[in-house]
Formats: sequence, C-alpha cells, structure tokens
Amino acid sequence: MILTSLQHIGRYGAISGNLSAAAEWLRQNDYQTLPDGRYSIDGDKVYALVQQYQTKSPDVCFPEAHRVYIDIQLIVSGKEIVEVCGAEGLAIKEPYKPDIEFFQSAAEVQKILLKPGYALILFPEDVHRPCLSESGIPEPVKKIVIKVAL
Repeated sequence: MILTSLQHIGRYGAISGNLSAAAEWLRQNDYQTLPDGRYSIDGDKVYALVQQYQTKSPDVCFPEAHRVYIDIQLIVSGKEIVEVCGAEGLAIKEPYKPDIEFFQSAAEVQKILLKPGYALILFPEDVHRPCLSESGIPEPVKKIVIKVAL
C-alpha cells in the first residue's frame, strides 16, 4: 500500500509501465469533471472507473482484494475511510471471481482518511474496505478507481 499526494504519484511509475500510464493519465486529464463511467487508458490493462455514492457504515461494506489489478483510489470530492490489512487469517466471505474476493471483517486494520489531493495505491496483498463514512453519517463522494494490470 502506498498513500501519496497526487502531485507525487508519477514517482511510482517506475514500478510498472501500466502504473506509469495511469499516473500520466491523471496528469494529462481533467478527471475531476468526468461523469460516472469507465474510461479506457490502455484497454483492459489500465482503465478508470468514475463513481459517485454515499459513504456507508462498516456493517454493509466488506474487505476486498484483487489478484489481477492494482487499485489506485482517489477522491475527487468528499472524503471516506479506507481500512487496509493483510489477508493472513481472514475468513473468506465470497470466493474469488474475476477480479475480486471478499473477506469477513478484520480485527486489526490501518484506517486511512482518503480525501481530495491524495491517492491510495493498493496491491493484491492489500485487503481493503473502502467507502466507509468518517463520522458514521453518510456523505456524498465522487471517486476514481484506476485499475492497473500487474
């Protein structure tokens, strides 16, 4: 897991060409005005999902992990908590299906307040529970998740 400001996300392009393409797309595009939907950056290797929703309570969100993609999650407006932990010892709630697996809640997590100006880069070993309200009260969020093939 990497938490970084958007102004520094390009530094992580050295990890992979696909991650570099995602960072370049963020640098070159006015992603803040994009309507909800899927945006191809490099076919199925790198694409962005723009979504708007209300943050939720932990009882309706479950930790998830991916095997084929890195997630880059960034908030355009609003804020949310993202919990992150390792998969070791977690019970599976829903078995793997392309490209997501859900887990039961974890006892020990790192809580990250994700707000505009920052990106959270999550690798397959980073089980994460996004979309959580900060105060227990739902609030509107506009978010972009960039899927980056390994």
